[in-house]
This record gives sequence, C-alpha cells and structure tokens, in this order.
Amino acid sequence: MDKSLTNRPDNYVSARTRSKLRLETNEVAMHQAHEEGGDLVSSASLVSAFLTLGIAGSAKATASEDEIETINGPENEPATYEAALRSPQAREWKEAMRQEWQALIENHTFDVKQRNRRLDDDRSPEKRQNEDHGEPIGCKWVFRRKINPDGSTQYKARLVIKGYAQKEGIDYDETYAPVSKMTTFRLLLALAAQHGWNVDHMDVVTAFLNPKIDRDNIQMATPPGIEWLEPYMPRESILVLRKALYGLKQAPRLWYEEINGYLHSIGFRQSAEDPNLYLQPGVLLVLYVDDLLIAYDGARGRGPRVKKLLQTRYKMCDLGEAKRFLGIEIERGEDGGISICQRAYIDTILKRFG
Repeated sequence: MDKSLTNRPDNYVSARTRSKLRLETNEVAMHQAHEEGGDLVSSASLVSAFLTLGIAGSAKATASEDEIETINGPENEPATYEAALRSPQAREWKEAMRQEWQALIENHTFDVKQRNRRLDDDRSPEKRQNEDHGEPIGCKWVFRRKINPDGSTQYKARLVIKGYAQKEGIDYDETYAPVSKMTTFRLLLALAAQHGWNVDHMDVVTAFLNPKIDRDNIQMATPPGIEWLEPYMPRESILVLRKALYGLKQAPRLWYEEINGYLHSIGFRQSAEDPNLYLQPGVLLVLYVDDLLIAYDGARGRGPRVKKLLQTRYKMCDLGEAKRFLGIEIERGEDGGISICQRAYIDTILKRFG
C-alpha cells in the first residue's frame, strides 16, 4: 500500500472530492442567488458555504507578496545598499531609492530631529532612556525586481525599519492583521468566470505609509545613502516616525485597520468567513495586504465608482484587468473562462534545482 495514503489525516479531502464540492456548492448557491434576484451580494450564500467546507486553510499568510515576487523574479537581487551600488543596475537601484525617499517625504512619514549628545550628561541611564527614548532604531534598504505582465522589469527599493529592535509594550502592542485566504481568491475568479464579471487589479502605493503610528516615541536612524538623498541634512539627525513604515511590527495591523475602516465607510460589509472579502451590491472585493481584486458586473457601473473612491483616498495604481496576482498568472479565454498558473515560479524552481 502507498505509504502516502496511510499517512493522510482523517479529515483529508482528495482533489477530486474538493472539485466536486465546489461544483455542487456553486450550483446550489447560484440557484439561490438567481431566486433572490441575481444580485452579486446574494452570492454571499456561496461565499459562506464554500469557505466553511473545511478546505480553505488558514487565514494567516505564509509569505508576503514581496517574498512571492522574490521567488518569481530574477535572481541576484542586491542584499545590501553597498551591493546595489556595485551592481550593473546601480543607476536603476539609485533611482528606485530616490523615488522611495521622495514618497516618504511627501507622505510626512517622519520628522527630522537633531540628536543632542551631551558630553556632560549626568542623568542616570534609566532617565536618559525615558527622556531620549533610547537609541534610534536602525533601518536598511530592501531591493526587489518585479516582473510586469508585459515582461518588463520594475526596480523597487523599500526603506525598512529593523523592527526586531522594537520592545513589546514600549514600541508596540498588537501586531496581528488577517490576510485573505487563497480559497477566496479562487472563488472570486470562479464567480467572475461563471457570470462574466470584470476582474480588475489595484495596487496601493506605499500602503503602510498611510496610517498614523500608534506611538509617538519611535525614533529611527537615517538610512544608508542619506548623504546624496539629503545632502544638507545634519549628520547627527534622527527621524521621529509619524506614519507606519515597512518593517515596523505593528505596521500591517495599522494598515489593515485603516483600509478596513474606509471600505466600511463606502458601503462594504465583510464576509463572516473571510474578513478580507468585502461585499456590496454589484461588487466583490478581495484584499491581500496592499493588493485588491475587484469583481463587478460591467453593466452596472458600480466597479468604476468604487475604484474612483479608492483612488481619491489612497495613492493607487489601477492595473486594469487582472493579469497577475501574488505571483499567480491569470488568463481569460475568449469564452470567458479563467485559468490560473504559476509559470514563472515553476521556471525559477527548474532553473534553481534542475
């Protein structure tokens, strides 16, 4: 007997059974939605039934989008600031850093403060810690190459605070933020294919920089390259954070609370089964950190209105029809069917291990 069969858990559900359950659930829920008037939100019955089958998995993310893009993208991304300047693409990496720094300035992410070093400081270490908030937390540049749907390469640089240096209870409290289940992503595509809905992809630019920080005493050291990014900034400067920053332990939670509140304010309600699935008449929206998939009936015109409201609130890229989401390629056939694949991921694995 195949050992893999004997090691399966009691609640194991085969791929064939899962597929059958999806089809049966789809037929029942779509019939109910039709009886109730055909509204998109009426399909919430499908959402609930599908997600409660016990095949959805955990809502916790195993990899961020950047981690997925790292796997899918070209290799040899610079690991350090010095490596980026030595690479053949040094000009592209410097421009990416300049754009990121400019975005931080425009977003009022921090205040610049000159550090006061007193040689005759006779305060106790505890008093210095309380009054000066301790040593500023370091930061680093993280570099990523992102492959666009048209095959072109996008160079991205993120300034990331070294959140591991934060102290619980002083610099942060709660950190958890839910992410959408991949089952929900597949469900949205299945519904779109069956009903001929549009599926658009939107990306929030520097999402974590939008919410205000929940602490007023987090200080960060200036980043590598500050001498050419800000030639006139005093050498002893430190940055006092006013907005969340990538790498900050509470940043994902702050961003989730921010956009969740806004989505509720424009008429969305959350699914009881997946807190990152939002519903309103005529529109379904799946949120995965800073990426949004929006499915809507093109004849109703509600989708463009939602997109316009989001762009009014946040700096966003409207990527149009979804072609690639979390490293997964999305293709729509002439008959309206939707297929997904991870061709780039497979190619990278084959190159790496084959």
